[in-house]
Amino acid sequence: MFTKKMRWLIAMLVALVMVAAACGGNDDEGDADAPAPATEAPAAPEPEPEEPEAPEETAPEPDEPAPEPEAPAETAEEEVEFQPAPTEEPEPQNELTATRRGVTADTITIGVTHLDIEQLVELGFSPATWGDQALVIRALADDINERGGINGRQVEVIVDKYNPIGTTEAEAACLRVTEDNEVFAVLFGFLGPAEVANTCIVGTQETILVGGTITSERLAEARAPWVNERVTREVSTGALFTLLEAEGMLQGRSIAVVADLSAAPQLEEVAGLLREHGVEPVLEIATSSQVADLIAQNQEWSALSERIRAAGTDTLLLVGNVSAGISNAALNGLEVDIWATDASGLGSNIGANVEPEDARGVITVGAMTNSQIYETDPRFKECLDAVTSRHPDVEIKHPDTLEEGEPLWFTSLAGHCRFFQIFELLATAAGPVLTHETFAEAIANIGEFSIAGQPYASLGPDKLSSNDSFQLLEQDPDRGARGQLVPIGPMRDATP
Repeated sequence: MFTKKMRWLIAMLVALVMVAAACGGNDDEGDADAPAPATEAPAAPEPEPEEPEAPEETAPEPDEPAPEPEAPAETAEEEVEFQPAPTEEPEPQNELTATRRGVTADTITIGVTHLDIEQLVELGFSPATWGDQALVIRALADDINERGGINGRQVEVIVDKYNPIGTTEAEAACLRVTEDNEVFAVLFGFLGPAEVANTCIVGTQETILVGGTITSERLAEARAPWVNERVTREVSTGALFTLLEAEGMLQGRSIAVVADLSAAPQLEEVAGLLREHGVEPVLEIATSSQVADLIAQNQEWSALSERIRAAGTDTLLLVGNVSAGISNAALNGLEVDIWATDASGLGSNIGANVEPEDARGVITVGAMTNSQIYETDPRFKECLDAVTSRHPDVEIKHPDTLEEGEPLWFTSLAGHCRFFQIFELLATAAGPVLTHETFAEAIANIGEFSIAGQPYASLGPDKLSSNDSFQLLEQDPDRGARGQLVPIGPMRDATP
């Protein structure tokens, strides 16, 4: 009986040694177990004839406990081996900290300005309101947030409006948004006579701006990244002359170049571009009256029209705001073709003081028309769906179907859509560490893309305006409530 029990113990010890060796135990444990089977080894040959029975009956018993040492050993090794993974996995999220004013671990706060259109309608500078602009702005922000935000952060918006006539309200709005609310960036900025207040955002307040109108003088004051969805006047004017030349419309013209007060600094540059295309201007004039002062404008243009007529002009090239030039050309009987370097004051945005028929045939250059955008642009449709899905009671009509006085929801949506798309694109590319430096790096490296109304767009180290899409456009007063721009040439990609 003693011998049989001894044989069972020996077999069990041998099995355990083999399991320990197979499990790859450490060297210290292996050395401790080795002497036991070595001292009992001489007794093993005596029971050899009966060993076939003993292992068959006893082998299953040591095999069952064997996994118990394996499981703890493997579990312990796996826990040690993969323990760093949970600490490494959240590292990208750990980077979502307060990286800059207006950026916390969870949010990006931006300011969005918009025109006080209601006041402009009262003053006669706009035929209709643009609908509820604050509603549009918040819907576009909500759309970003419901898609996961920007690199995991939710977008919070501070909405502020301003009167673009003069700079007082714009400068106050700048301080409210940037200083009182400490936003990371401002979208839209300031337009018209209030444009100079953009330097309050990018200069004094050192805040990123997506919008406004960039000029070399204002850019020199910027202490923060600044891009917009437009083109510089130099680029759009060069594109205008290039497309006119391609259509055989430029050579042989007697062109008087007239810039309004806001565009006076660019007069010499525009005239120089015209000379580069082989045409010497017959006149180069900058007006001095404010856009809002219609009486002063009419008086100035009365004398100016005589100079234009005496110079034998057949083409009037308007630089900047076109309203005074169009209305006074008709008022003073100037029989000239009218070209415009800026499309912003044409189409449905034509000034309330301009008779639609007086603008018939005015030629400019631009990207997609409102009709093209509404009917065919997938990037605009993203924004349209973002608003209408959240506000089904809001009807954003086709811009060519509006009756006079109906709100121009499309104008508000198309503009703000572009600002949000550019900001989302750049802030996403900037990565989780969102700062002025990473945002500027995104501008420099983003390359080509597409946004609402601009099938061809790009940004780069020396290219801060996105639009690369150009076609010749002509004002047609028979479309829409007060006229629309219609294409008279193919769309071209002007990406450098």
